[in-house]
Amino acid sequence: MRIAVVSSDTVRVDDWFANARRFLIYEMEGNTPLFVGERSSEPLAVEFFDQDMMDWVTDIISDCDLVYSSHIKEKADRALRKKGIRHVAYQGVIADISLEVKPESRHGLAPRTSRQA
Repeated sequence: MRIAVVSSDTVRVDDWFANARRFLIYEMEGNTPLFVGERSSEPLAVEFFDQDMMDWVTDIISDCDLVYSSHIKEKADRALRKKGIRHVAYQGVIADISLEVKPESRHGLAPRTSRQA
């Protein structure tokens, strides 16, 4: 499974989806994220929803199954789902991301408890 991560420091998931200037791409090997590469992006407009810009951003991560960020607005989340990409709201260390299914998780996925960096 391939995931995209929004991170300002390449260590933690720590920013809104709309603020992404890049996506870090990982391949999940079991429950371990293995870094594959980085893809440049542009932040989305916050004043209004720009469908063309959203389409461009989703094309950047179209081969990913999940995208991790600290927050996402509803319209952006819907646009991702239409492309078959699920958003996971998460703040913490990228290395602690896990695909373990937990029923109480809003998205059906839950990261392992984050350790302090």
